[in-house]
Amino acid sequence: MARQMTGIHTQLGRRSSTYAFLMVVLIMGTVSGAFAVKTLSPGQNDELLSYIQNFFQAFPVMQPNDPLTNARLSFLGNITKTIGLMWLLGLSVLGAPFILALVFLRGFVLGFTVAFLVQEMVFRGIILALASVLPHNLLLVPGIILAGGASFAFSWAALQTLLGRRDINMYRQFANTALLVLLACICMGLAALVEAYITPGLIETVARYFN
Repeated sequence: MARQMTGIHTQLGRRSSTYAFLMVVLIMGTVSGAFAVKTLSPGQNDELLSYIQNFFQAFPVMQPNDPLTNARLSFLGNITKTIGLMWLLGLSVLGAPFILALVFLRGFVLGFTVAFLVQEMVFRGIILALASVLPHNLLLVPGIILAGGASFAFSWAALQTLLGRRDINMYRQFANTALLVLLACICMGLAALVEAYITPGLIETVARYFN
């Protein structure tokens, strides 16, 4: 276990510039999503606001689903649509730009959601964002950055190898990437548990308070 933790720490250190770059891409996506709220037409704005208000008004009396089922569905969704897709794109060698696009898109959705809530509900929007968006994203975002950075680094190493560089051990690169992707999956699993067991309680508390 100690050797594995040392290996993870070493790989994170070696790829720190890659993770920093992906964080910049995520932040750019978040900022773009926040600005995109301004481009909504009045009709789109009113329709989206009505949907959100109706959801939070009905949430306290909604029949709760099985949290374990929700956690499993959330976990599988994040694995197949984000982590697994990044992994496949990394293995495809030329998938690096698409990995950046995925990270940007996740940031865009996050920025759009928070910005819309704050713009339309002001203080209540901030509270709703803290309750419904923040908790699981504290684990989700690191998982995305981990998987994206690992896959991006593998894709870049594979491309360098194809271009003639011989000092890169692709077997080691593959093992290191798999280890980091596994760690990202753990983050996704924890995020799914938070989303299923903690976030609904926070949303219900806030919804009851505002209603």
